[in-house]
Amino acid sequence: MCGGKVVKQDPEADAAAAAEKAVIEANTKKAQRRTANQSSVLSGAFDSGTSNKTTLGGG
Repeated sequence: MCGGKVVKQDPEADAAAAAEKAVIEANTKKAQRRTANQSSVLSGAFDSGTSNKTTLGGG
């Protein structure tokens, strides 16, 4: 190690930062999906021309 820079490494801090970043990204994606699902559900709820009958049960 002649003349090399000494680099302090903290693998625990790196792992914690990576985990925090992953959590933030996951929460952002969940929030985006949630708002998309809510808007589509709400748009369908106000459509009075649809019938709520299903064909399940054979009746």
